[in-house]
Amino acid sequence: FFLKYKDCVNSIATNYADLQGLQDKQISGWGGVLEKLIECKKKEYGVSADILPSTICGHLCKGRSLTPESRGVKSSVEAAKEAFFQICIQMGKIYQPLNVTEAITLMNDMIRDTPCKDTLMDFQESHKLGSASFEYGSVTTVWWYGFKQRNCHRLVRKRGEKFSSNRADWTKMKNVR
Repeated sequence: FFLKYKDCVNSIATNYADLQGLQDKQISGWGGVLEKLIECKKKEYGVSADILPSTICGHLCKGRSLTPESRGVKSSVEAAKEAFFQICIQMGKIYQPLNVTEAITLMNDMIRDTPCKDTLMDFQESHKLGSASFEYGSVTTVWWYGFKQRNCHRLVRKRGEKFSSNRADWTKMKNVR
């Protein structure tokens, strides 16, 4: 349902922006065009929920994308996130799950000397995050807990899982593949 609604709103915003460009160049008398466009698109997409004209006008604010991917600010470490996630999965398979310190150290090592670190540093400085001893361009425990929360549907956490007492049995080639 939500995807249909989102696609419908994005389509209305795009079409209305095109119509506004025509309206500026041509004739007046465009009263009710947005409402008619909303009704037409709702039928086309099969959406029964109300779509207010103010929602569409909000999409047309200056400097805003007509079809935003998500709300809020994009993650500065988005490029390294999927690789980090795959490492978390593999570490869990070989019975070596990451703790907080290991996860933060691993992610900071992954983004070192990359454009991700520069964008993270810019974000942290522009939003005045950290204190005098804060190292800009590094992720923190807050990032780790947020990562786990945002990816809880993909990460599996088990309590009371039995491990082999012989450490040599923990890491097997079949688990690494």
